[in-house]
Amino acid sequence: MKKLWALFICLLLFVLPAATLELETESGVSDRVRLSVKRALERSMLPRLKADETLIAQLTELSVLRLQVGERTLTLDIATNDEDLEEYLVSNLHYDGLSLLQDLPLLGLEVALDRGFAVALDSEKHIREGLSYWVLDGQGDKRGVVVATHVRKNESKLAFLQQTAGKELSLGMGLVPMGSFPLSLHFSLHQGGTVGFAFDSSYPLPSYPFRVLFGLTSPDLKQGFLVVGLGSELPLSLLFSSKTQFVRAISLEGRALVGIGTAFTGGSLLYYSEGSLALVYRMGALAFSLGGGNRVSATSAALTHQGLFLSLGTSYTYTP
Repeated sequence: MKKLWALFICLLLFVLPAATLELETESGVSDRVRLSVKRALERSMLPRLKADETLIAQLTELSVLRLQVGERTLTLDIATNDEDLEEYLVSNLHYDGLSLLQDLPLLGLEVALDRGFAVALDSEKHIREGLSYWVLDGQGDKRGVVVATHVRKNESKLAFLQQTAGKELSLGMGLVPMGSFPLSLHFSLHQGGTVGFAFDSSYPLPSYPFRVLFGLTSPDLKQGFLVVGLGSELPLSLLFSSKTQFVRAISLEGRALVGIGTAFTGGSLLYYSEGSLALVYRMGALAFSLGGGNRVSATSAALTHQGLFLSLGTSYTYTP
């Protein structure tokens, strides 16, 4: 059975169109240099090319790298004695590699910053602060997610983008706005063994990183509440480079909620408030969180619950 699955996956990968790389090196080029160049081109160039395009690369003994895609060419002098040749080449191809692309999207990544990207705005290009965007590779596939952390509206209009999920991104990749109302289903395990769930949505405010939250929550499966409040999510890539998968996937999330509901037995009217802080690790639509906070529930006459909590949770988010 395992062999059949492996064969099926291989056949699936074979029929999926993707850009290809043809690398030729002269005899005097070491295996270390050849491997570094190959990895750099696979990371920086292949994801930006169209599915039917081929990148032809020639590396000479004199450290000259010639690249060609169709009739478009690029020649680079590379420092083969550099211990980090792969990163050096990836960094240079961020901008130089744009000359090998057939055409650039109307709205796409234009400027690479230390911890993110920027896009120049005009009458035809619009980005809304707080909104998340899919990043598309050269084949039109979703490669990552960025969020508009700040939109400067003076004479030099710029939008600053921060990566919050996905694979390594490069300049020239397209941007498509994500839906404004993602739907999330959460399950959590609290100290003492109680299990809770929540179903909610949110809407990004024009002041990043705040969002309006609203939904249904049951912290212990004994009572349920309709809640509304504010949330914020700060990606770790704001503080560190987004080159590693771990940094791209981690974020710090805070919530402040109030609501009204009822106990599932007894039917008494309850009021609810919660404040929480969690560390979140995202894997596509799935997320895992570890955090804590304080929650209070009460009737009009007395408190029914008050105290700190620690929780381990998982969630699934659908974004149209």
